[in-house]
Amino acid sequence: MRVLVTVIAVKTHLYNVVPMAWALQAAGHEVRVASQPDLVEAITNAGLTAVAVGDPLGMGRSEHGPRGQTFRAHGGGMLVAAGEEPTWEHALGALTVACAVEYEFFAGQTVLDDLVEFARGWQPDLVVWDALTFSGAVAARACGAAHARMLFGIDYITQMYGHFVALRDEQPADRRDDPVADWLTGRLGRYGCEFDPSDALELMTGQVTIDPTPAWMQLPLGLPVLPVRFVPFNGAASVPQWIYDPPRRPRVCLSLGMSGRDLFGGDLVSVADLLTALAELDIELVATLNADQLAAVTTLPDNVRAVDFVPLNELAPTCTAIIHHGGFGTLGNVLVHGIPSLTVPAPWWDEKDLGTHLHNRHAGIHLDPHTLTPDTVKTALHQLLTDPTYQHHATNVQHDILTTPTPNDVTTQLEQLAAGPRA
Repeated sequence: MRVLVTVIAVKTHLYNVVPMAWALQAAGHEVRVASQPDLVEAITNAGLTAVAVGDPLGMGRSEHGPRGQTFRAHGGGMLVAAGEEPTWEHALGALTVACAVEYEFFAGQTVLDDLVEFARGWQPDLVVWDALTFSGAVAARACGAAHARMLFGIDYITQMYGHFVALRDEQPADRRDDPVADWLTGRLGRYGCEFDPSDALELMTGQVTIDPTPAWMQLPLGLPVLPVRFVPFNGAASVPQWIYDPPRRPRVCLSLGMSGRDLFGGDLVSVADLLTALAELDIELVATLNADQLAAVTTLPDNVRAVDFVPLNELAPTCTAIIHHGGFGTLGNVLVHGIPSLTVPAPWWDEKDLGTHLHNRHAGIHLDPHTLTPDTVKTALHQLLTDPTYQHHATNVQHDILTTPTPNDVTTQLEQLAAGPRA
């Protein structure tokens, strides 16, 4: 069969779908990966065939710029505190911002036009779309293909949409604004397809959801789900020889994530202060930092190795602990290799909740970045290194991950989905 994968032009989102695309290709299927032109090189470097659609996404680098603000608005609007439910105004506002700003940014008209044109010409049997690439569901409907959504962490969007639908139906008839229905009606209508309100949930969540998130981290939303094992992919890279040299002291990785430094241009904590405090411990600290992050560091302590990039999938197995920002890609590497970790969560999406879940499983420690000091990080890391229960529980989590179906296992179910009646 033919499979079209769609993903926004963000490397971390691409890396999340690469193992699934590989599995489909290895099963003998034709696979194409569609994204904005600025992701084409990364797609081809991953050994996949790229299809450029629309204009460059240009995510930018400033967390205070419009793109950073858009991410904050979208992430913050979709979040609901545990045990609470949003008001009608909150739910309506969150989805209005999402449809008018976020989805238009990720799936602008030129992206959608090019994607539908390619899909109608190439005629895929299945479209697999990244959970922020709603253009994939529209393209699937426009060409009659089956479609599956690929999650990258906690499914806040579906949770908020469920709250929204329940609250909308309680409103008087003249107050039942529906930005999702309006967005889908306009996008489908452009390609001669009618929007049926009963299809809204499927167009928002796929006919099935491929979910690499451990079940104990995910929200129980009652959707048809294909659980899949997280398979680390960190991009095309070579591995430095020093990784294979047995460390003489406990090796600790400090990784603040790609998105903060590459997209939004800043970290939430002082790198110089962190390095100074952590160097006081009897460890070998490997800090993945670029030139901008190191600009404020005058002298590296003797037990600190600063590297711009090293594949975490290769580095993690040599580490006794990892300090990270809670991003799903980084966290996946941590879970797969059974490494205890400190989470200093970034504010973009689910980092805080993912870190909290790990903390509650006693496989790591969650730290509040707003009250963080160098001493609190040092104290927490010392606790992680000296209390064996953290390693025990991290190993249990690893065993849990390794019993989850692999991408190869999931291909059979996707083949069955694609073999069903075409729209």
